[in-house]
Parts: sequence; C-alpha cells; structure tokens
Amino acid sequence: MLSAGCAGAADRQTKLDLWDNATGPHLRGAVFSQRRVIPSLDGGFLGPGPIGSPISDGALRSLAAAGANFAMLSHAGIFTEEPPYELDEPVADYLDDLVTRCEAAGLFTVIGFRSGPGRSEFSIQRDSAGDWFPAELVNERLWREAEAHDGWAEMWRETARRYAHRPGVAGFLLMVEPNANQAAFPPDGEIWEADTLQARTAGTHGDWPALAARLARTIRSVNADIPILMSPDGYANARFAGQLDLDVVPGTVLAIHDYHPRAFTHAWGPMSAASFSPADAIVTPPDYPRWMLGEYGVRRWAIGAEAYVQQRLAGLEQAGANSSYFRWDSGWRTYEASENGWNPVYGRDPDADTPAADTPIVDALSRAWSRNAVRP
Repeated sequence: MLSAGCAGAADRQTKLDLWDNATGPHLRGAVFSQRRVIPSLDGGFLGPGPIGSPISDGALRSLAAAGANFAMLSHAGIFTEEPPYELDEPVADYLDDLVTRCEAAGLFTVIGFRSGPGRSEFSIQRDSAGDWFPAELVNERLWREAEAHDGWAEMWRETARRYAHRPGVAGFLLMVEPNANQAAFPPDGEIWEADTLQARTAGTHGDWPALAARLARTIRSVNADIPILMSPDGYANARFAGQLDLDVVPGTVLAIHDYHPRAFTHAWGPMSAASFSPADAIVTPPDYPRWMLGEYGVRRWAIGAEAYVQQRLAGLEQAGANSSYFRWDSGWRTYEASENGWNPVYGRDPDADTPAADTPIVDALSRAWSRNAVRP
C-alpha cells in the first residue's frame, strides 16, 4: 500500500500507478551514483566499504527534507563482473542496507545497475581510459559473450527475488546507460543512427533491445507487478527509444537521460560562453503512457544553471514525467570536497569544498519537489 503524504493526494494502490504520466508526476528526486571501490585506484577516497562513496543517513534525510520522495540508486550490480558470474555478497549486503535506509527516510527507490557480469563501471566512462584510471579496467565483454548475458539474467532474477516486494522499491532499471552503440564495435568507432545500429547489432550479443527484453521477461518470471524501467542505447538517448520493445511484458517504463545542450550542462567554469535556449527543452520520447527522465543536470557553476533547471522542471511537470536530478550529496566529505561539480548542495562557487548556504539549484528543485504527495 502506498501512503499519501498530504491531504487530498490521489489514492494509488499499485506501484505502476506511480509511473502514469497522465496523472503524474508522482516521483521527484535525485540520483545517488555509486561504483565498486578499487583499493589500488581509490585508496580511501571512496570510503572503506565495497561501494563508494558511502551514503550517510544525513544525506538521505537532507534529500527528503528538500522535498524529494525518490532516490535513483545508480548502483553496481550485485553479481561479479568477472566469471564465474555469481552473487557478490558484500555488494548485495550494501544494497540491502541502502534500500532499508531509504525507506526509513521516506524515499522511494529505483534500483538500477551500472555494472554487472561482463560490464564494469569504466565502460560508461570509457573516454577517460588511460587518464584517471587504467584502460584495463574497462570491461565490455557483455556485448560479445553469451555467458555475460546469462549472468545479467541471473542477477536480475536474484534482484527480483530480493526486492520486488519491498514497499519502497518503485521499480527496477535494467541497465544504467546502455552503450552498445560504442562498446560493441571496437575498434570500429561508434554508431549514433538508430536504424544503422539496429541493423548492425541484430542477432548479435550487442543487441541491447533483445537483451533488455530477455531481462524484463526474467524479472516477470519472478514477479508480475514490479515496474520495469528500460533505457535506450546510446547512454539512454531518446533517439534510440523506438528500438526497444516496451510491450514485451506488462508494466514497463521508458527511462531516458537528457543533458542537452551538453556544451552548457558540462561547462568547466563560470566563464564559459555556452548557453541554452527555449529550443533546448527536453527531447521527449515517442508517445508512450509511462516515461521518466532518469538523469538531467548541470554543473553547478554554469551561468544560468538555476534557470536551466527550472526549464527542465517545467517541462517535466507538463509531461507528467517522474524524474531524478543528477546528483545528490552523499555525505562523504573526502569525496565531495573535490568531486562536487554536479553536487547542487555546494552552490555556485567553482572552488567550494564545503556545502554552501546559497544553493540556487537546490532551491529550484525544492519548489518542484514540494508537490510530492506520496511516500513509502
């Protein structure tokens, strides 16, 4: 049962009702992005546990206090990345605890896996290979090996068994930013045209829509009701949405990411001449009754960042789409003091190394998040 957070909230009896754009938005919040800790690379930078940076109870409470009712858990998969692909108990225990603490803070969650059998976190960051991490950490065997596909299916089977009935888990995101359009073709470059990608990958291990359909069916074999979020290829790019079979099982939700225009959202400093315009509104996906914006955001120091966030929020309200802002403060100061470009809690000063008193992006988010009416 879902509880109303204020008088007059609609009576919603199922988790799938939370994803109905005709009556939404219902879930507004932020992303917690985490990966496996690699001691030889990270030292103590990402914390002492298997996953970092660690998320404090204070961070969860601060997100809820800002008005959010939703945390997108962009998390490492609970199975090993190297064969034999099997449950990684410390990672699974960490996720168990995090889901429990989110529920206690009044936050719905979506569990999404950034990595898993045959895919490392560093595939998503492959353009930085050889820069801040060794290139050999990039694991993309998923797009070439059937064994890795089997591993992902078993990982989602176990995840559904563990979490589908948890009251605060509002859905499963099959993969965070699928990128077969790049990773399936070394050394042949990348493909950004949907029909060309489909023609090249059909019948191969690089066929993400086929793998997504298999994973959705696997989850449904365990649980008939949990909403299943599917992201398109090209790092959840809306231009590839038409390739997905969103009717493969009942109860699917399309999840896209949108950082357009990238020259503005990824500005390195406040002197950047990049800007945005009304033409840079959210690239809405094809007509579908349930879709959400799983990631959007801007570096906190970009000139006009608050107005940009307001533009995005207005579009989401009009579309009835749930959303999660990238990203929220974890509470782990060792990390946040230096890696805070996307952390709105640090305000607009590019040199800030502590949370700020003046946080215009948070203020914009909170005004929209104040509309949230349900909590787990």
